[in-house]
Amino acid sequence: MQTDDTTLSNLHPLFTRLSGQVIWLLMEENEASPEDLNAFMDNVMAWRSNHLQTMRNLIEDKKLYMQITVDRIEDIPEDQEACTTCESLCGKIIPASHPDLIAMLPPYSLGCRCRGEIITESELPESPDFLTPEDCPKHSFMCSSGWFLNYPWAKTLNKD
Repeated sequence: MQTDDTTLSNLHPLFTRLSGQVIWLLMEENEASPEDLNAFMDNVMAWRSNHLQTMRNLIEDKKLYMQITVDRIEDIPEDQEACTTCESLCGKIIPASHPDLIAMLPPYSLGCRCRGEIITESELPESPDFLTPEDCPKHSFMCSSGWFLNYPWAKTLNKD
């Protein structure tokens, strides 16, 4: 049986608090242009959907693993690169069978660059670096760098 997005969202520590309305208001309060706001919302919905699909896969198959990667963004100023927390998690692995799986899954905040890639046991590195609950960052509302608030979403996403 496939778990629906609403159920998955309510399980995840960030998504349970992060509605489209909250995100919209945050961007408005930071004076995003209507074009950037719309482009950002489209991006966030795709971002959310991708994370929920990864969660679904892990919940439905406890033999899988997830390896954390960090999304890179082209042409971004150096001061808006991924935060040190995201960078330190790159390559860490979480087994789908871990009892605290959901609490350990990225994203850890709005704007978080961490993403999980599903891997199988045969794809595990020779010496896997497993993420522990103690090493896992707390889920917070917004990435400490706030990089996404000033990013030119409409211009970047509408490139040909």
